[in-house]
Amino acid sequence: MTEPKRTGAVKKGTTAARTVLPVGSARRVELTERDLEMLVWITRHGMVTMEQIARKFFPGSSGFSAAQRRIRKLGQVHPPVIRRDRTFWRYPTVIRTTASGANLAGVDLRPARLVLAEVMHSLGIVDLTEQLLEEHLGATLITERERRAERYRDKRTGGRKATGRIPDGVLILKASASPGAAPKETAIELDLSPRREKTVQAIVRAYQAERYGGVWWYVRPDRVKRIADIVKQSRADSFIEVRPWERI
Repeated sequence: MTEPKRTGAVKKGTTAARTVLPVGSARRVELTERDLEMLVWITRHGMVTMEQIARKFFPGSSGFSAAQRRIRKLGQVHPPVIRRDRTFWRYPTVIRTTASGANLAGVDLRPARLVLAEVMHSLGIVDLTEQLLEEHLGATLITERERRAERYRDKRTGGRKATGRIPDGVLILKASASPGAAPKETAIELDLSPRREKTVQAIVRAYQAERYGGVWWYVRPDRVKRIADIVKQSRADSFIEVRPWERI
């Protein structure tokens, strides 16, 4: 496998990075800072759509076309740094990083596997967490993939023995103005499908065993009352908040 040629470090605010990738036998593609930011973002989430890339990195009326052109170019380098996968009929094509793309991203995560049954949930998490980051300025996100990798490393080193609940994401809110206040870790849970009462109760118990500052549990609007009632019966409504959510 041909390794990308690096000719220098990427400087924030520059328009071109110093990473050059081969295309065919003669042409080359010089990765921009935005390209590398996209690779990081895609790798952290695992899979995204072209529409999500356009909203995040190519705002404007022609953003979707610009995103298509750039993603197509990144898929033509050798070895390619991204790949596109068709899923189900009427489902969007998903975009993932390859091993080379994940290596360039440098976030210590492997490329995501394509599990068709999880596609719509994974894409929903991208929409939800991006919306939350816009609503809570200064907040940062730990993705489910990042938290799972942390948990795995902790277990290997003996730092954590219990499995516990891994949320769909962790939103780290800015610390309050109080002296010594620490940033608040809020677990994000997204349910797009109905769950049995026993399953909901098991999730609640798992979060009760964790140490998150709070849990925001997003469900379809018509399911809010049912899930909220179960949470209340489990005496967990003081830190688990059930919220309505519909795909944007």
